[in-house]
Amino acid sequence: MAELTVLVPLGGREVEMRKPTDGALVVLARITRSLPNSKIENDTVSDAARDKLVRNLGTIGNIVDSMIVKADDRDWLEEAMVDGTVPVEEIFDSIRVAGEKLNGAPATGPVKAAAVRRRAAR
Repeated sequence: MAELTVLVPLGGREVEMRKPTDGALVVLARITRSLPNSKIENDTVSDAARDKLVRNLGTIGNIVDSMIVKADDRDWLEEAMVDGTVPVEEIFDSIRVAGEKLNGAPATGPVKAAAVRRRAAR
């Protein structure tokens, strides 16, 4: 069975991406959920949100690397991030677009997870 991939616009080029693992999705959700609640203006995030993203870039980078199919695209993205031509916000957008394409329908908004209740240790 062939791997399911999609082409996603990123930094002015089309990048082939695969579906992230379920574990990667959980980690991404944890990182984005823990970002400060701040209004995003002009497609940029607040300094506090950017600081949080910077602290988690290694983890996010590993997830994005695992999603990008071609080594040339991974190398290009690394250079583009270093020279500032591709901002972090654009990477999150590419993950969103890949998810929409892989799931066959555009996302309709944030997904609310059900609360989990744990018993206290005895």
